[in-house]
Amino acid sequence: MGYKKERVVISDVLPYEVPPFFSNRHFYDFLTKHKVELANVNNGIELRFQKNSSKTLERIVKIVFGLGFQKVVKYNDEKKYRYYKLRIEELQKIPYKFRISHKNHDYRELAVIHPINQLMLVSFYDKYKNDILYYSNRSKYSLRKPDKVASLKYFRDPTFSKNRIKNPEIEIIETSDKEYKGLKTFFSYQTYSNIYKFYESNEYHRAEKRFNKLLKFDISRCFDSIYTHSLSWALTNKKIVKDNLSPNKNTVGGVFDKLMQLMNYNETNGILIGPEFSRIFAELILQKIDELIEKQLQYTYKVEYDIYRYVDDYFVFYNEDRVKDEILELFKLELKEFNLFFNESKTEEIEKPIITNITIAKENIRELIENTVIFKFLDADDIPRTGIKYYESRDVITNYKKILASTNTSYKDLQNYFLATIFNKTKQLIRKFQSEERKLINYLIKEKELRQSLDNPENTDEEKNRIREEIGTLTEKKEPLKKIIEKYHRQLLKKFLEIIEITFFVYSVLPRVSYSIKVCHIIFRIIDFVKNQEKTRIGLLQKTEYSFILDEIIIAFSFDNKHTIYKSIYDGINIVLNKNRSTVHSEIETLYLLAVLNELGENYELSEKTLLNHFKKEIEGGMSYFLIVSLLHHIQKKTKYDGLRNILKENIKKKFNSFESRKAEDTLLLIDVLTCPFIGSSDRDTIEFRKEVLESIKFFESTLSEPEKELIVNELSSFQANWYAKWEGSDLGRELNTKRGHNVY
Repeated sequence: MGYKKERVVISDVLPYEVPPFFSNRHFYDFLTKHKVELANVNNGIELRFQKNSSKTLERIVKIVFGLGFQKVVKYNDEKKYRYYKLRIEELQKIPYKFRISHKNHDYRELAVIHPINQLMLVSFYDKYKNDILYYSNRSKYSLRKPDKVASLKYFRDPTFSKNRIKNPEIEIIETSDKEYKGLKTFFSYQTYSNIYKFYESNEYHRAEKRFNKLLKFDISRCFDSIYTHSLSWALTNKKIVKDNLSPNKNTVGGVFDKLMQLMNYNETNGILIGPEFSRIFAELILQKIDELIEKQLQYTYKVEYDIYRYVDDYFVFYNEDRVKDEILELFKLELKEFNLFFNESKTEEIEKPIITNITIAKENIRELIENTVIFKFLDADDIPRTGIKYYESRDVITNYKKILASTNTSYKDLQNYFLATIFNKTKQLIRKFQSEERKLINYLIKEKELRQSLDNPENTDEEKNRIREEIGTLTEKKEPLKKIIEKYHRQLLKKFLEIIEITFFVYSVLPRVSYSIKVCHIIFRIIDFVKNQEKTRIGLLQKTEYSFILDEIIIAFSFDNKHTIYKSIYDGINIVLNKNRSTVHSEIETLYLLAVLNELGENYELSEKTLLNHFKKEIEGGMSYFLIVSLLHHIQKKTKYDGLRNILKENIKKKFNSFESRKAEDTLLLIDVLTCPFIGSSDRDTIEFRKEVLESIKFFESTLSEPEKELIVNELSSFQANWYAKWEGSDLGRELNTKRGHNVY
């Protein structure tokens, strides 16, 4: 993927917390393939797209961008494109909002904006990217600000860089998506992509040494409180803007302001939460406030005080209380000028040694994990020499609770860190095994080749002696390595079971979407390893010339051991699902766990009754778009779920009885239903349902016959296999990999 302006829809539009198998990747493909764009012209707005011989593209454009179905297409033969003429009112849309668990008995409402507003963002970024970079470079305090347009990044797991099998005919299958493309954000950011990186940085530690005290505070309900017009105040002059009643519509501030209103149904109070573009909007305002504070302070920056801001979290280092008091007073005044307010309840003052309870707890957790044998291949005899304790999972859990109690911290303070540590240690454990396994297989292949070369009649006695010496050297390396691999293999089952137990315990205490994603990373890595060891063994059996390797080395778990691991995962997920049933706003968390269950195979499928019971509240109260498409993806074409399939269809019909193309949720659901292969119990049933849906929203012209309608349905459904929900060729490993590094907090 080279640099294309449309990449904004992949990198900056969707919240991190959207469910698995939902993305904008195929929407991006559609935009680039058909050259779809919005253009401002003298007498209005044109939605342009590639000239096409069929009317199907015209119909698709109407559906995807929420246009009136009777709107007439226009032609520009000179420039070879078609377009729909739009009024500004037609760009005013209602975002799809969904809730996730946030704090105890509370939620956070995130948003996916309408596709046509996403297309507006493409044009906005393309035109104003340099302005955004300019206005993002005013604050000395900001820790996360756009620095330059990002380049495409390839992520390669270091597992795959060393000790590869030297024979190209043999493939040791290691893990899904060894290398994958990723666009974290449209811009690259200076200086930290995640707040935890700041806590661990030299910059933070230097400030701790230079100053005696630290004040931490944030802005109360920052994104909910931002007034969209205040961006123009921040980028130009508040008095000038207010005296002129409305911001200049042709400036970056005026255009961004209007865009934020249009995507949020013309709302000016509060901006949408979740997407990266909202963080940029907030950053531009907060940069201005930082600049105003710095100009008014009479103290020497970096000597008498130091200030850091990560999005809306502030860190003020100081020695004298009078300095802190003045800084705090200035922030309160300047924030108020922009309708923002200081969060009194989350203010924390720390004196030297500047170390928070969370920092102490993290260090204790690091030592706990570092000093347990679960994540290391060791014999019982090795433990006294290394100082490592033979902690089992229950010991780790008990000690984790002790750490929380002794440091006066809570699960929410440490959940991310603990799960990330488990994931990294699990990866290291698997890498260690794979590295030794590859090394041994290379020895075995080389040894066989040498023994075969001994039979070559052209070899001299001297050459034969050299070969025998080489075989002897290989044998000296091979035999101890075989014992090591056998030892590792014996230990893996117990280690995986303990990792699974720790992971689900930690997660079940406080289920959140970001934690769900980390749990999926851990569990998927284990499942993937088990599956790929099995694929490797089958591959070696099929290549008879290399099947001898299986006489020398154990590859893959036995049937019983594999299912012991799978059963442990299944039980862990069931415990969480049962607990989540009584928890509001836990829908997205559950959908991630269902995706992991699918990886275990048909022996571990939940019954239809279990799914119906779990989602009983949602079924009775009205199912969301995310839940509908995720459950359709989960049940696929399995007849045992036909009852649930019918319930999903009824929910879809009910939604479309009050269909509004201006609603992002309705638009997303419509295009995904038209391509979903799992919607009907048969091909005929699927076609009839799609036709019924289109008739209910008055999509067809009144003059069309039934065969003509069916032809249109088939053309629409076959135009593109996937839109937002990934129906065909879904890969959980890839979905999880694309989320790596995206979480801002």
